[in-house]
Amino acid sequence: MRNFVFAFFLTITGGVWAIGGAGLYGGWPEVFGIQFVTEQGWRMSVGLAPERADPARYSVAVSLDLVLAAGTLYSDGGEAVDLAYYAGAGATASLLRADPEVNGHAMLGLEAYFTAMKSVGLFAEMQLGQRFWFTPLSTRPYLGFRLGVSLR
Repeated sequence: MRNFVFAFFLTITGGVWAIGGAGLYGGWPEVFGIQFVTEQGWRMSVGLAPERADPARYSVAVSLDLVLAAGTLYSDGGEAVDLAYYAGAGATASLLRADPEVNGHAMLGLEAYFTAMKSVGLFAEMQLGQRFWFTPLSTRPYLGFRLGVSLR
C-alpha cells in the first residue's frame, strides 16, 4: 500500500509540473478520479464508476474535456481568495464493464483559489449531456458532478 501511495503521489506531482495542472476529484458517476489539465485547456481524467447492474462492482471511466471559456468572477486584490468559472464540453467512456457506456456533455464549473496557496484550488463542476449504452442499445440524459482539489 505504501508503494501505491508513493506512485500515486509521483503521478499527481509529475502531472502538475509536466502538463500544467492535476487534481483529485469525487462525484457522480465517478466516485474517485485523477485529472490532468494542459495549458491549452484540455483535461484528461480517469476515474472509478460503479456499475448500474451491480453497484458493488466498479469500472474505469476515461474522460476528455476542453475548456472553451474561463474567467474571474471575484478577486479581492490578492488578500484571501479568487473565484473563477469555466465552461466547456467533453466526452466520457466507461470501460471494463458489462454494459459499456459513452456520454457527450457540456460542463460548467467554479474554482476557488486561496491567495496563501495560489497553486491549490477547490472546484465544483456540473455536467449535462446524453449517455449511450451499447448492451442493450439505449440512450438516456446524463447528469454528473465533480468536487475536487486542483494543483497548478
